[in-house]
Amino acid sequence: MSVTRVLFVCNSNAGCSPMAEALLRHLAGDRIEAGSAGLRPVDIKPAVLSALEKLGVSTQGLYSKGLEQVADRYFDLVISLGSRVHQAASAIPAARHITWNFDEPGDEDDARLTRTLHEIYERIKLLVLIQDRQQKSLW
Repeated sequence: MSVTRVLFVCNSNAGCSPMAEALLRHLAGDRIEAGSAGLRPVDIKPAVLSALEKLGVSTQGLYSKGLEQVADRYFDLVISLGSRVHQAASAIPAARHITWNFDEPGDEDDARLTRTLHEIYERIKLLVLIQDRQQKSLW
């Protein structure tokens, strides 16, 4: 079976989408290729990288990217992390586009960052579980 390609898109590619990318890589290993991008990319927040590392999730190779850096690639699934980016994300070639809504973690709010990280983690675990049980692409 070929590797399923998933792209997470958020506004800045500084919080939610790199979290989702790192978590999917961590949980799915080489079964799913995960990426992320943003409409207006800025550096990934240090607190996001720290929170992922505290969970034992590798942040190696994780960096902020813009949509133009992935616009020429095809994905099996594009997940918009917020309704504000759905329209732009839907222009990325993919078999399926969906939207998940999460609070973007703030720079100073550790509780919000932790809550968002755990919400994304639970959603990714479910995605991987369903994918593995199906033993075929969901999309």
